[in-house]
Amino acid sequence: MGRLYRPHIPFSVRVVVAIRDCYRAGINPPAREAREALGHFLKRLLAALSAAIGCEVADLRLDHDPALGARPKERRGLSPKTFYTPDANDPDHLFYRPHGPEHAGSHLIKTNVRGDHGQHPDRVLIKKNRRRENGPKPKRGPPMRSAGFSRNKSEKKTSRLALTKPKWPKRPFNRSKR
Repeated sequence: MGRLYRPHIPFSVRVVVAIRDCYRAGINPPAREAREALGHFLKRLLAALSAAIGCEVADLRLDHDPALGARPKERRGLSPKTFYTPDANDPDHLFYRPHGPEHAGSHLIKTNVRGDHGQHPDRVLIKKNRRRENGPKPKRGPPMRSAGFSRNKSEKKTSRLALTKPKWPKRPFNRSKR
């Protein structure tokens, strides 16, 4: 299986997610000034959000909830891209979370240790989903047996190897010529 397709998240979606997360954290987001670039406005939003959460701006990560690997996937037409349900860039399913394990509800803990509300972490949910899609692993067949060994001890030991093997002479070698 190839690497999972992760579409680029545009600035407009990131700004919407940051504004919503500011309201969830209980702060009023800063207003956008006239002619302010979207990137600068996003930096100010993330600075306000990180101050409310109590982490550094560099520690904030965008988190897909549910994870992209655990979402239903489909390919449409001849396009090599994967489409997710819900969409990968849907602002309702994106959240800013602090990254480090020292923060409550951090991205690292949700992805690797335990999920939200005591569920499995994202990596386990992705693995479970992949097993469902691919089906169970094939069971191993009987062990391989080499030629010359029979399955039951009571059977005769006849094999192709024994039939093509040259026979040794019955009498001793002539040792008189020395």
